Amino acid sequence: MERILNIGKKLLNKRGFKKLKYILNFNQEAIKEFIINTVRKEVKSGSRILDVGAGSVKYKKYFQDCVYMTQDFKQYKDPQGKFQYGIIDYISDIIHIPVQENSFDVIICTEVLEHIPRPDLAIKEFSRILKLEGKLYITAPLVSGIHQSPYHYYGGFSKFWYFKYLSKYGFGEISVMPKKFFFAFYAQETLRALIYFAKSKKLRHKIFIPFVIPLILILPPVFFHLDKYNLDKYNPSYEITMGYLVKAKKLLGSAKYGQ
Repeated sequence: MERILNIGKKLLNKRGFKKLKYILNFNQEAIKEFIINTVRKEVKSGSRILDVGAGSVKYKKYFQDCVYMTQDFKQYKDPQGKFQYGIIDYISDIIHIPVQENSFDVIICTEVLEHIPRPDLAIKEFSRILKLEGKLYITAPLVSGIHQSPYHYYGGFSKFWYFKYLSKYGFGEISVMPKKFFFAFYAQETLRALIYFAKSKKLRHKIFIPFVIPLILILPPVFFHLDKYNLDKYNPSYEITMGYLVKAKKLLGSAKYGQ
């Protein structure tokens, strides 16, 4: 099976399969597009930026004209050895970052809140260290499996969570946009199911292995194509997305907020 999956990976690196590669990795691609097309365009040259929970520090390269600082607790150890931390300026708990109030013009926090026991207090800390009218950019899942264990505490955050806690801690001009909708989520889970099935060690499953790659090449693209119609809107009682792209501005001063 590993040989078949390796063939699939090589195909995805071919020029004609770039769109499919995007579909199969759309969650990370959506975040990168948010950083490049929204954050980068709105952040002024020379801004002081803090990348909170920066991990591998993969977005610093887009802000060479800014003062780009990083924070992380730097305790996660990848059992497979694939994840490596970048250069971290502030190694600390996210709710106690060792900088003065009003230190930064911009905070970026991508796919971090689900790994924090009290994510509401992280929002409070962001408000403390952002300058007045400073900008906050967040991405986090609404639906996710367990990852980076044991540092995973929440499956995701609804748009109502952002409005509640961002407003509570002095933020306004809040925008919460879905990464994509139901069928993109379904495309990813279909891919995940096919890979799990292909890795099964049961003999009766192995006879279906030759069909796995064709199904991966067909089903996720079909579901992803359906996603652009946003069929969720026809059922207001049900809305699902992989997660949200959030931006807000600090509008209140350094008031001391409650817990």
